[in-house]
Amino acid sequence: MNNTSILAACLRRLSWSPDRLAREINRVCGAGTISAKAPYNWLKGSCPRHGLPRVVSEILAERLGEPVPLHSLWPDKFPPTEPDSGPDRLPGTPPEPCHSVCRVPPAQRCLSPSTTATGQQGLAIAAVDWLLNTDTPPRGQRGVEGVDAAVLSLIGERISQFRLLDDDRGGRLLLDWAVQDLRWAMSLVDTCSYDQETGIRLHRLVAELAHIVGWVAADLGDEAHGRHYLLQALRSARLAGDRALAAHVLSCLSYLAMWHGRGEEALRLIRIARKGTAGQAPSPGQALLVSRQARAHASLGDRDGCARALEETAAIYEAMGDEQGMTEPRGQEPWAYWVTRAVLVGDAGRAWLEVGRPGRAAFELARGLELFDGSQPRNRLLHQTSLAEARLLLGELDGAAQAAGAALDLAGQVASARGRTRLTGLRRQLQRHDAADVRRIVQRTDDVLGCTRL
Repeated sequence: MNNTSILAACLRRLSWSPDRLAREINRVCGAGTISAKAPYNWLKGSCPRHGLPRVVSEILAERLGEPVPLHSLWPDKFPPTEPDSGPDRLPGTPPEPCHSVCRVPPAQRCLSPSTTATGQQGLAIAAVDWLLNTDTPPRGQRGVEGVDAAVLSLIGERISQFRLLDDDRGGRLLLDWAVQDLRWAMSLVDTCSYDQETGIRLHRLVAELAHIVGWVAADLGDEAHGRHYLLQALRSARLAGDRALAAHVLSCLSYLAMWHGRGEEALRLIRIARKGTAGQAPSPGQALLVSRQARAHASLGDRDGCARALEETAAIYEAMGDEQGMTEPRGQEPWAYWVTRAVLVGDAGRAWLEVGRPGRAAFELARGLELFDGSQPRNRLLHQTSLAEARLLLGELDGAAQAAGAALDLAGQVASARGRTRLTGLRRQLQRHDAADVRRIVQRTDDVLGCTRL
């Protein structure tokens, strides 16, 4: 099968004309990016210019729910890449590159991520485009079967269940499960009948599902898929007109960049997210945005910027409590239900650790862990490792061993690549000390890391 027939096969499966593909490209990249007739030339063998081949690949992958590699569409221009055979590959990712577009069992499908610098540039463009443009709400459509309030309620309940599962354990089982629900919800968008109001609600639910999938994938160490799904969540949140949710998705992309050492990118994204929601009332989501800006400043060693953002975070949270008369205020953002005082205090402690203030960090981390009171085991695991690091820097070996032991108690409960990475780094730091308690913790860390798998 040649490249033009593969592109044609994709369009046939979607029941799309070349004009429809052109409209999708202009929706993603901006009005006027290509003419309505350009895809007809691609079907005759020509290749799109600049970054459009990747855009076409990602649009088709998103809609089909399976990889559509560049080299399968235009093999003369894009040779196959080496497959990722590592143990942490996203569940269902084909072990070998696909050389043809074919239907595969649902459990083996995955959306195709962009892992190159082009993908990172596309992220910045998508963020700025969201900031500067107001999207037209999706129109209703006619399809084979209608979507009603009962269906939307069912999707909403599943999203709530997925969030609770992520809080409690995370992991690949949750990831694969949520991916299937996301594809089903996307098929409703494409094939069903609904009015405009229902369409807006449906796009918002798709955004929330894509956000969960992206976040879980990222926590499992798969940055490429995490970023890909989060970008999908951003697009759907834009169509739903939910700027608060879109800003939250951008803050997660910022956090992901920070985890991988791209502090400048992290700060740029979180500033865009905050600018795009400027003027909104104080809420847990707003407090989280500023807290993540503090972490971005900290990752760059900017102590003053970090301190200002932490002060602003505390002020927003206190303002919410005063307005709502609660010690733990609640906003209208279902995706920010987990943002409590414990979360913000613990994150402040990590930020102080990153800017070289271990004493202040240890104080805030210990206070945050007390406030968690048994909830959010993954956050407690991460903060216990940070507390152990802070105490090591302060020369408190017994306290460091105690915090590390508490982190290890949680390691078997949650599947998190971030947790394993933190424990591995902590183990290296502990090895520099010869105290008996520390040696026991090092041995126990070896045992835990050897028997816990993601």
